Amino acid sequence: MKTRIEGDLLIIRDQPYGFWLFYSFFIAGGLMALVLSLSAAPDTTTAIIGSAIGLGNITGGFYMVKREPASIVEIDKDSDEVRVCRWYPFGKRQRAYSVSAITGVEVEISEHTEGGSVYRTRLCFGKAEFVPVSMFWYQTREPSETILREIRTFLGLDLHQGSVLKQK
Repeated sequence: MKTRIEGDLLIIRDQPYGFWLFYSFFIAGGLMALVLSLSAAPDTTTAIIGSAIGLGNITGGFYMVKREPASIVEIDKDSDEVRVCRWYPFGKRQRAYSVSAITGVEVEISEHTEGGSVYRTRLCFGKAEFVPVSMFWYQTREPSETILREIRTFLGLDLHQGSVLKQK
């Protein structure tokens, strides 16, 4: 993730393009399997199996792109607004929150499906609303801790509070 400060505006962006490129190979491979299954399969059973594999790859590729959108978070102290934009190659969602409603910044921890822990930074609004800065999870704690410190410094929050790790 990259951060940039412009006066009273902190901009945080992640860079998912490498992941999207990787997921696009599943989509392209699935399309190829589907086309070949429908045009060159020697029998119906082969066409059905090849089509199922192709559709599975296409679905999996689109699912992963949807699950891991790009994020741009802008914290604007002048307008008292936090703008969170999640965008995909095929659309985007935007939401706004009040800077004064931020009750904390913390590092969220979760278990990785293959074992170990993964981390990401999130903003806390009240006691029940948590907004991840990025939808991507990091394998190590340091990148999330760095973003946490940058946000806390920008907002003038207590740096010695430590990061609160929440089990998902």
